[in-house]
Amino acid sequence: MDVVNSTQTEPVSLPRIAIDVGVVVTNMEQALGFYRDLIGLQVVGEVTTSLIGKGRLIQLQHGQSLIKLLEMDQIPSHQSPTGIPTAFGYRYVTLLVSDIDAIMGKMEQHKVSVTIPITQLGNGTTIAMVADPDGNIVEFVKE
Repeated sequence: MDVVNSTQTEPVSLPRIAIDVGVVVTNMEQALGFYRDLIGLQVVGEVTTSLIGKGRLIQLQHGQSLIKLLEMDQIPSHQSPTGIPTAFGYRYVTLLVSDIDAIMGKMEQHKVSVTIPITQLGNGTTIAMVADPDGNIVEFVKE
């Protein structure tokens, strides 16, 4: 995919087509239990960071995209509102999955908060939404 830079007319070639998402978590082990163990995302990297504040950053892969979990050494004093309609800005992340029934079965078995149960949309797409351990909404989509 090529993107045109506003200061030049030649397209800029991107190394991969993906969107990475950073999630600040209160407890890395709980977050890994959700994203790695329940959803099945593979850990592909771990670093200690000080660029955006000191903390531990673990990268998990979903297709070509990464979910970057960040546990800060100093716990942030502010928590974002939970729920999609409660604030402006990024409110949820969508993961395309091949077996939504299996993933939602795991979620229910582990008593993960389901915000929207498995729902068939008019266009044939199936969705479901859950809350991660910090209340962030994760949508699963099977097309």
